[in-house]
Amino acid sequence: MPYVVIVDSREYRTAEEVVKRLRRLGATVIQKMLDVGDYVVSDKVVIERKRASDFISSIVDGRLFEQAKKLADSCSRPVLILEGNLWSATRYRNVHVHAVLGALLTLALKFNVLVLLSRDPEMTAFYIYDLARLEQEKEKRGIKTVFTRKNRSIRELQIGLLSTLPGIGPRRAEKILQEFKTPLEALKNFKLWTRAGVPESTIALIRKILTTEYEKADEEIAEQPTIDSVVREGSGDNKRELREKPTGILRFFQNEHEDGQRSNPSS
Repeated sequence: MPYVVIVDSREYRTAEEVVKRLRRLGATVIQKMLDVGDYVVSDKVVIERKRASDFISSIVDGRLFEQAKKLADSCSRPVLILEGNLWSATRYRNVHVHAVLGALLTLALKFNVLVLLSRDPEMTAFYIYDLARLEQEKEKRGIKTVFTRKNRSIRELQIGLLSTLPGIGPRRAEKILQEFKTPLEALKNFKLWTRAGVPESTIALIRKILTTEYEKADEEIAEQPTIDSVVREGSGDNKRELREKPTGILRFFQNEHEDGQRSNPSS
C-alpha cells in the first residue's frame, strides 16, 4: 500500500532531494499549503525539517520555541528533523554546545517534540517514510489534510509578520512595533531599526530583501548575519535585557559567552 505524505508547498520547492527520495521509496507525495510544519504523515504526526545552521540561528533570534509551540499545538506527536552536522554547525557559528543541548532538552521536556538527527536529505526521507508507514499501516491512522489555525489577535499577526524577516524574532518584532507603531510604518523606516536594537548587519540584509527586484532575486545571495555580529552589534538595551531576564536557552548562551570572554580577555 502506498503511504501518503503531505508536503508544505514551500518545502516542496526547496527540498527537492527529500521529495524525490520519498517518491522513489514508493510514497504518494501531495503538495499543500500548510499552516504548521513541513510534512504530515497522519492526524497525529506533523514533522518540521530544519537544517543545522537554521536551527542554531533560530536559537539566537528567539524563533525556535515559538515555532516549537505552534508545532506542539498542531498535533499530539510533533517531530523535528535536524538535517546536517549539528555539532560542526555549532563550531562554525561559534555557539557553545551547552546552548544547543539546552535547546534540545527544552524541546523534549517542555514541548514534547521528538528530535531526530539526520545526516542528509536521503536519511530525512527515510525518517519521513518510516513515520508514514508506522502511522498509516501499523497504527491505522488517517492523514490530516486540513489544519484549522486558532484565531489570533491583530497584535499576534503583526508580530508574526515582522518575525518572518531574518534576524527578527518575536522579541525584536515587538520592540520594532513599539517604536514605529504599525508594521507599515516599521517597514517604511527599516533603516532606523537600530532604535529597536537591530544590528546594522541585519538591517543590511533586510534592505536587500525589501529593495531587490523580484526578477533579479535569484541572482542575489542572502548572507545571514553571524551570531558573533548579533552579539557584538546588539544595543546596550538588548544586552542589559539578557542580563536582567536570562531565560531558557538565552541563559545558556549568555553564560557561555561571558565565560569565553573571561577566559580569553584579548578577544
